[in-house]
Amino acid sequence: MDNQEALQRTLNRARRALQILEEEKATFGIRVPVDLQIELEEKQKEVTSLEARLSQLQGQRPESVPDNLPRYNDVFVGRKQEIARCLEALSPEERGWGVAIDGIGGMGKTALALEVAHLARKKALFDAYLFVSAKTTWLSTEGVRQETLALSSLDSFCREFAKGLGQTDIVKMTDATERRRALLDALRGRRTLLIWDNLETLNAEERDMIAEFVRKLPTPNKAIITSRRRTGESALTIRLDRLLEAEALELMREKGSKYPHLAQELNATKPEILTALYEASGGNPLALDWTLGQVAHKGYSITVALERLRNAAKSSDLYGFLFADAAQTLCGIDCTVLSALVIFLTPAKTAALADATDLAITEIQVSLEQLVTLSLVNELDGERFGLHPLTRTYVRAAVGGTDTIGTAPLASGIRFDSAAQSKVLRYWVDFAQKYGGYDKDAYKTHDKLEAEWQNLEGVATTLREMAGIPDELKDQQAAQMLVDLEKALYNFLLFRGYWDEWMRLGEWRYQAGKALGQWSDAGWGAYSVAWIYYNRGETDRAASWAAQMAEAMERGGNRQDKALAIRLQGLITEQRQDWAEAERLFQEALAIYRELGEEEREAIALNDLGGVAQSQGQYDRAEFYYKQALAIQEKQGHKEGQAIYWGNLGNLALKRDHPSEARLWYERELALAQKVGRQSLVASAKAGLARVLEEEERYTEALPLAQSALEIRERLRDKRLDWTHQLVERLRRKAGME
Repeated sequence: MDNQEALQRTLNRARRALQILEEEKATFGIRVPVDLQIELEEKQKEVTSLEARLSQLQGQRPESVPDNLPRYNDVFVGRKQEIARCLEALSPEERGWGVAIDGIGGMGKTALALEVAHLARKKALFDAYLFVSAKTTWLSTEGVRQETLALSSLDSFCREFAKGLGQTDIVKMTDATERRRALLDALRGRRTLLIWDNLETLNAEERDMIAEFVRKLPTPNKAIITSRRRTGESALTIRLDRLLEAEALELMREKGSKYPHLAQELNATKPEILTALYEASGGNPLALDWTLGQVAHKGYSITVALERLRNAAKSSDLYGFLFADAAQTLCGIDCTVLSALVIFLTPAKTAALADATDLAITEIQVSLEQLVTLSLVNELDGERFGLHPLTRTYVRAAVGGTDTIGTAPLASGIRFDSAAQSKVLRYWVDFAQKYGGYDKDAYKTHDKLEAEWQNLEGVATTLREMAGIPDELKDQQAAQMLVDLEKALYNFLLFRGYWDEWMRLGEWRYQAGKALGQWSDAGWGAYSVAWIYYNRGETDRAASWAAQMAEAMERGGNRQDKALAIRLQGLITEQRQDWAEAERLFQEALAIYRELGEEEREAIALNDLGGVAQSQGQYDRAEFYYKQALAIQEKQGHKEGQAIYWGNLGNLALKRDHPSEARLWYERELALAQKVGRQSLVASAKAGLARVLEEEERYTEALPLAQSALEIRERLRDKRLDWTHQLVERLRRKAGME
């Protein structure tokens, strides 16, 4: 009501001013001064504009308000911040010409523009609302459909806007320059909102001319431009990004309310599957709508529809609509950069892309500028660049060797660069080898691997897919890189507690090694899997993989490899409490290591023998073995080994009921375990210290240590997990917390 009253007062003042001008005009008879006539016409326009806006606030839609806004009958969710920014930019107080909305196809640019326009109409911000689009898009039961209209120039848009304003004389003009000038004149004194939709279909020259035209819009007229290509000088630019997950779920519910089968499927689908749908779509409203349409109209389950979304070749209508037009403009370097970015699962910096592709930084910069303009690449803070999940899926399909997706050509005959992809994969394998490996000081560079773990994990998955394992070998180079990657990441994954990921890579190394006929590599891969099963207490599974390791080492391993297989058999036998056989196997491995002069391995075998002795209550023998192993590792400066053996000496001291001595060993273990970053040893040391404090009846001090150990072991699914649970519960009771 306050807005209506204020507008009414403004209208009354304008009417009085108009009346005064008309009375003044009457005094001149037929010879009215030009300046007075112009002022009179502009005041008449102002009154007409105010009357139109007041009628809107009163709930009327008079014919004097030109309005061709399409009815937006589909679901609209979210975008609250973007709407607020748009409305602010459309206010007369803002000096810019309006808003430019860009982003990849399907992100909801047109929907946002219309939502903002309808809200502006409710607020009576303008006296005319005109919408003109160069292309229409809709979802049918057959998929995404689009129609490019005849509006391919600034002049054709001006003609449509003039028609909407009822300016037939402007429409009939034959000179395009005069038509533009006349339209700008017709807008003076008005307050019109012009929506220019889907400008990416126009050529660069026409888009530049439109940008120049909107910069000349008379105040307080405003414009909204939507385009996949970045524009927006002298305007608020909004790069429309993904919906939030909560907004996407709201979209799913709203769609479900319209289609019973979809609602049924949504209710029956696990939340993690819906989250996977959100992630695969990248929060793209059209992609979500398309996927839900597969369920609503074709009877698919959500899971099947999700798999179709992830397969660009089976979703040609969607991916062709999203990317085919932009792909036509790509040059070879653009394709190389996109092929490289597919491998970077985290945003990449220009220097990293240059290193990975061997392109000059200037070439990368020029290409990225073009790709950002095309909305194919997102520019993020810190000069980093990344791909939308749908773009990634599209380019992956192209790199895979498909020249077309359905009927949509990928890039004007330019194939996306599989050689560039291989080069980037090699870059990441080299990165892992540089900062990983087995060296005793390798832990010092594990932070670099941690920072890039998401990329490295993605590289492993890509290499496996390219190699074709476990089926017939398709790419020998990819299989070899996969072997090299697991070797490089072996210690990092062990230390940082990525046990599930290490098991997966170990299995892939085993499969790749077998396919390549590299039996030692196959055996080491099997060892990784068996070791994790052993440390999780899954003895039978560990034994199965140990047998596969032994078979592989027998076919192609050296003596050290075979000794490792023997030692692994000893660990499994020990877990089954066959102490005599376990000791025999450990002694056999020890003899081989000593013969080969492998002191580090000798120390490990001595430690194994200490464990067997301790399990049988032979504490003096156990101490003898542990201290022999410790002496070797201290001589070599091997910090991880020292931490292990200090921890075992702490366990032994507790067994002997010497908690004070145990504390010293555990404190040493914890300091080194934290320094080298091996999580399982951190948990071991903290659990040991908690036991010492329990013996000293310092329960409240012991509890946080035990809880920290429990948290680590839960993540690792360590074989000592149940024991640690019991320790925490016991300490809670003793501390009076239950």
